[in-house]
Amino acid sequence: MRCRVGKFPGLLVLLIPLGACATRGDVEDLRSEVLALSARQDSAIAAMRRSVDEQHHAAMDSVLALSERMFNLRGSASGRQLEIEKELEGVRELATQNLRTLERLSDDLDAQWREVERRIAQAEERDSTVEGGETGVADSAEPRGISEDEQALFDIAVANKERDLSTSALRGFSTFIDQYPNSPLVPAAYLHRGELLTLDDKLDEAIADYLEIPRMFPTSDLIPRALYRAGVLCVELEYYDRAREYLERVINTYPDDRFAEQAREKLDEIP
Repeated sequence: MRCRVGKFPGLLVLLIPLGACATRGDVEDLRSEVLALSARQDSAIAAMRRSVDEQHHAAMDSVLALSERMFNLRGSASGRQLEIEKELEGVRELATQNLRTLERLSDDLDAQWREVERRIAQAEERDSTVEGGETGVADSAEPRGISEDEQALFDIAVANKERDLSTSALRGFSTFIDQYPNSPLVPAAYLHRGELLTLDDKLDEAIADYLEIPRMFPTSDLIPRALYRAGVLCVELEYYDRAREYLERVINTYPDDRFAEQAREKLDEIP
């Protein structure tokens, strides 16, 4: 039997002097002990190698699992990116369509305004011709009628208001009031403009428009409505004295009008 003493050089040194004085039995015992120690060392090394292999395999499995998860995540992110790009493309197309619609609408409005201005210019030219002629007579005793041009201008402003084109509607009513200050439609124009100013949170300007109706057109049917709305806005602005004045005027001057009852209810809300 060969002794694997290469792993134990210190034992070899001990064996050399023992060869002279030790008995064969002692040598055999020592050899057996060395072999047992070597076997235990081999067993420990084998166990350590198995443990290292197991840890290595476990680490490799973890790496593979992580790699697979990263691959799946990359694929999921790529798919989501494609979905987002499609959604963005749809939004861009919708925005482009809306922009084209707005451009067409703006062109239509500009064309309408040019047509109205042309017709107004023609009407003013006709009026100046009549005033300068021999047969021109002022007929102030009879109620003034509504010309085709002023009706068209008023209708365009109303249409813009109904289409929520506030800026165009405000400009239209202002132009109408300036061009036709004595028109029977001016009270309605003030009323419409007051409503638009209220929506723009320009309450003081709206109150001023409402009050122009009873000041300039004392026989207008729109006075109760105008005074009521002026009173409501004054309550909102905490102009309580002015609110009472306008609401009480509705109640006392127009007791049978439908706004009289509303004015009573609003008057009760004033602190």
